[in-house]
Amino acid sequence: MSTVQNKFLIFLIVLCYIPVLFLGLFDVDEGAFASTSLQMIKQKQYLIPTIGDELRLEKPILTYWVQVMSIYIFGPNEFALRLPSIIASFIWAYSFSSFVNQHTRNVRRSEIFLNLLTLPGVFIMSSAATADAFLNLFITLLMINLFNYSIKKDDKILIWSGIYVALGFLTKGLTIIAICGTVSLIYFLLKRKLLNFLTILLSWKAWLAFVIVVLPWFIFILNEIGISNLNYLFFGQTFGRFTNTFEGHEGPIFYYLIVTPFLILPYLIDVFKGLAKLNLRGNDFELFLFIWFVFVLIFFSLSSTKLPHYILYGVTPLAYVVHKNHLKIFRNKVSIFSTLFHCMVWLIVLSVPFYLNYLSSIKVSYDVSNAAIDNFLNDYTFIVPVLCLIVFFVISYFIGMKLMFMKRISALALVAVLGFKIMPFVNDATQADIKKIAFDAKELQGDVLMFRLNKPSFAFYADKISYRGSQTTNLIFTRVDKLIFLKIEYEIISQHGNYVLLKKIK
Repeated sequence: MSTVQNKFLIFLIVLCYIPVLFLGLFDVDEGAFASTSLQMIKQKQYLIPTIGDELRLEKPILTYWVQVMSIYIFGPNEFALRLPSIIASFIWAYSFSSFVNQHTRNVRRSEIFLNLLTLPGVFIMSSAATADAFLNLFITLLMINLFNYSIKKDDKILIWSGIYVALGFLTKGLTIIAICGTVSLIYFLLKRKLLNFLTILLSWKAWLAFVIVVLPWFIFILNEIGISNLNYLFFGQTFGRFTNTFEGHEGPIFYYLIVTPFLILPYLIDVFKGLAKLNLRGNDFELFLFIWFVFVLIFFSLSSTKLPHYILYGVTPLAYVVHKNHLKIFRNKVSIFSTLFHCMVWLIVLSVPFYLNYLSSIKVSYDVSNAAIDNFLNDYTFIVPVLCLIVFFVISYFIGMKLMFMKRISALALVAVLGFKIMPFVNDATQADIKKIAFDAKELQGDVLMFRLNKPSFAFYADKISYRGSQTTNLIFTRVDKLIFLKIEYEIISQHGNYVLLKKIK
């Protein structure tokens, strides 16, 4: 496809982010980041992340700072929280597309940019009000620098590498070092350039840049929370997740072999064929990208804690891998196999509300609104367009449509459906009632106790400091199935779905 066509498709992708910008927060991670950032502003305490009366030691400080600045500019709303992640993702995609353009022939930046942002997993993660978009950006920038240093020894590369490591460190601890350090070590060993790796590792200029960025906050936080808490923040949350299962997020060793295909639809076949087409012996650039993807896949497969978005730290190279296959098929017309594959993809999408309705019929879940599922099941603005797409793919075969055009339509349509329908539905089903309860609580005086719940988005929307534990408060936020555990007298002052706001009777 031409550059003009690609730029138009990029414009359409940007439009798909509009509804996501105003999408309600998801618990637990988005709610925790949002509530912590807002609490920093309310308490005018910008150096120690806290939520309620607890230290929030899951992540370092950088993401909170960015969200705080955005809230100051745009106010305490979803737009302010999601916009920085989206901007970071666009920079991430542009940086990688420029990197590919620099080291390959006849590759349009717009093509790589499109490939990356139309990966469903990337689209979802790129708008999340969490640390992951920022970490992906810093991982990508550091990987670019490390590869470039293997070609050209430049002190500027060393300095910027130190800065990127520092920013990644302040975003999600040692994760950036574990990934980028190991990938570059493997690559340099294979290319017999270990001296280059040691030069980077021992560079005083890189270390100085790292220390200048990290040390001020590091010293402050060490003095405030102590060495044991600091060890948990930087080491326990990184290597601890590798050796131990956190918060019940476990899975078999083949977990990502099941999850990844759904995160890269509808480019699954392109990824498999593109990986097979990589020239690992004769092309250093392709070898480096291959190591990047495979190492992340293996590393997190061996990790005790497994979450879908972890694999996204390694999917950036797949934007090039997809392009590698597209080079071979750009003149091809739609085949019967391609038609069946894309029809299958969209039948899976179409089945989502029906599958959720089936699950709700066999198992009661107080975390999900059955009313929202029923509404989605009867949402013809979702069902009809998806059916039309399936018909379109069938027709495309008979009229001899270009395969690349069909792939782009399918990828863009999936992003659009995610942004306009599926993500809003999931939010409505899991978060809408919490948001309504929070707005009711916002009108009342006093802090709130979250009883046997961890829904931190409540604190953000209620604009209150919400506690978990045994604190004495007049207001209590809980779920109807938790009421039997309350040992006090109360009255229900608000209820939405399965969630209730209680007032303690003195």
